Amino acid sequence: MLITRFRTLALVSALIASSFPAPARAQSAADDKELASYRLNMDVLTRMTRVNRAMADELMKDPKYQELAKTEADAEALENKGSLTDAEQKRLDDLKTRAEQLEDQQPGNGLLDDAKTIDEMAAKIKAFPPMSNALSKEGVAPRDYAIFTLAMLQAGMAAGMQKAGVLKQLPPGVNAENVKFVLDHQAEIQKLQQSFAGADK
Repeated sequence: MLITRFRTLALVSALIASSFPAPARAQSAADDKELASYRLNMDVLTRMTRVNRAMADELMKDPKYQELAKTEADAEALENKGSLTDAEQKRLDDLKTRAEQLEDQQPGNGLLDDAKTIDEMAAKIKAFPPMSNALSKEGVAPRDYAIFTLAMLQAGMAAGMQKAGVLKQLPPGVNAENVKFVLDHQAEIQKLQQSFAGADK
């Protein structure tokens, strides 16, 4: 179902975001240099989009993700109904409470919280089956995925701040070409996200 697909991909995004809370979290000078020299392009973005879709498929094999996806879909259906009876409102509240509980219980939450380097991130990604299986299917190394994700988050954050007018000059270590890539390809990035989200409609 399309709703389930969107919900599952939202879980992937949440997992990635929570796993990489700070785009510049690489601690070593070598990591900082590698991240600064990494170049985003449409080929790598398309490939990593396929990885994320494969990851969503892997995650949906886990009963806890299946329950969360169904719980959120049921809650959304009630919210879209409009006017609710008292019983329906109570059910909606219960569904939202259950969804919050399930989100806290998801495998992979905080997966990379204590990772200090790109190599440590890669090792933890490799040890988490939904990620490692998806990467294997697409022939992507865990380290490449870690670097891409860090670069994309860093560039996306800087691009958003530039658009909002709150960032006049990029901080040291932020790749200006990657920021420009994100700004120049916003439509394509959004289209890719939507296309793999609805691929199984």
